[in-house]
Amino acid sequence: MKIALFNKRRLAFFGLVLIITSAFLGSRIERAFSQDNNIGEQLTKYSDVLGLVQKYYIEKPVLSELNDAAIIGLLGKLDPHSVYMPPRNVKESAEQFQGKFEGIGVQFVLGKNDTVLVDAVIPGGPSEMVGIFAGDKIIAIDGKRNQGFNEDSVRNHLRGPKGTKVTVSIVRSGMPHPVDFTITRDIIPIYSVNASFMLDDQTGYISIGRFAETTHDEMLKALSELDAKGMKQLVLDLRSNPGGLLEQAVEIADEFLGGTKTIVSTKGRISMFDDVDVSHPGDKYERTPLVVLIDQGSASASEIVSGALQDLDRALVVGQTSFGKGLVQRQFPLGDGSAVRLTISRYFTPIGRSIQKPYEGGKYKKGEVDEISELEEDNFDHAKDATKDTTRPKYTTATGRTIYGGGGITPDFFVKSDTFTMTTRKIFASGLPFDYIKDWVGTNAPTIKKNYTAESYRKDFTVPENAIPWILERAKEKKIDVNMTEFEADRAYVNIWMRGEIARQVFNNNVRARILLEYDKQFQKAFSLFGEATKMALAFR
Repeated sequence: MKIALFNKRRLAFFGLVLIITSAFLGSRIERAFSQDNNIGEQLTKYSDVLGLVQKYYIEKPVLSELNDAAIIGLLGKLDPHSVYMPPRNVKESAEQFQGKFEGIGVQFVLGKNDTVLVDAVIPGGPSEMVGIFAGDKIIAIDGKRNQGFNEDSVRNHLRGPKGTKVTVSIVRSGMPHPVDFTITRDIIPIYSVNASFMLDDQTGYISIGRFAETTHDEMLKALSELDAKGMKQLVLDLRSNPGGLLEQAVEIADEFLGGTKTIVSTKGRISMFDDVDVSHPGDKYERTPLVVLIDQGSASASEIVSGALQDLDRALVVGQTSFGKGLVQRQFPLGDGSAVRLTISRYFTPIGRSIQKPYEGGKYKKGEVDEISELEEDNFDHAKDATKDTTRPKYTTATGRTIYGGGGITPDFFVKSDTFTMTTRKIFASGLPFDYIKDWVGTNAPTIKKNYTAESYRKDFTVPENAIPWILERAKEKKIDVNMTEFEADRAYVNIWMRGEIARQVFNNNVRARILLEYDKQFQKAFSLFGEATKMALAFR
């Protein structure tokens, strides 16, 4: 009896403790959810609206689509870079960051009459191995005509697990009938280094298109190859690079920085997301004279690299003010394979500049990052005149150079990119130059490879005489308003672009990039600055 009474009393005591604890925890949870708005109330409200739509709306709704739209709308109120990613986009994003996918190794565009045009063949990939060329036209995949295919369906048919096979029916100029090629799929690398070559006997050039898992390794390989060719100084081209993985940007910046210097810091509302990345001593290229190219398409990781090298007086930065993406995202997976990429902190350069330009909700504020545009018109050089008027905050580097904050990385030397006439823009927008090149390369690629090396092509090849007349005639047929005075002003660029594009399809992107640099004012300015860049490298501590 005593034992039973004791157990009842103990049970009552534990019950009382449980009630008190639950009430305490409940109040803590309630307070956590009520810091702004009660999340439970908001979810109830949303559920009520969704229920009303399901019950009474005039047409039967697809609730999954409505739910996705609601999530997109919610995130769109936060900032320009917090986004919802459907399962398909999650997979594609992972491939981009991993730097590889499984497929046949071609880049393609959709042509007329559901034709798939092979735009480029990845060197060493399975398509090149069986003899497919840029300019080939795929009219069927595994016996299925391409009728009604869009880019996604083509991609889904061509890609597949390594070791599996796919048969494509190819039409090629000079071949009387379509030919079937059976291709064994393989792992296809997606390269980050777009181009890498020597400009002269001592100057290297590397262009990086994005920051993925393999970017640092690719760059080390490129640097090693240039080293073997006698590289003493380097142009690092980050133009139109939208960014990518933070750790890759840190590793690349570290290659050019000695000591233990701050490369980038991040700070958020929650302290667990605060971080500081520093350099490590002993890298081979810490004293290599360096000039970095950026433009309005350089964002995120590109701005981390260029901002660190500028802040620390390690490199000169040339071009135009970068995009201004200084928000850090982390990807959170959801149960159905989708994900939310949520902004968790901000980037800051070594001396404390915020990279992020002003925004409100999901949109950037117009006109608030253009204060320096007049300086660009004046071809303003910061290194020579830091007294020009600008509303951007000024910062001073360790050597006394003035640099600017306020969003994006402001270059040391402004050089505007080339602008083209409206006529030229219309012609390129019509796709006519691409159409001519694809047809011409499809017929003449073997002859070009036989008669030219990459170097002799760059020096001696001229665009076929009928190219421009063909393009202008087709433009007339399409009723494009061609102002010949405007077109003649850009004719030199059109010829160089066509030479470069043919080179890309017949040889590789190195040959194309080398040709385009001949017309590139930003690059030419960068190349002229190695006297100052060398002094900066020698003085770097």
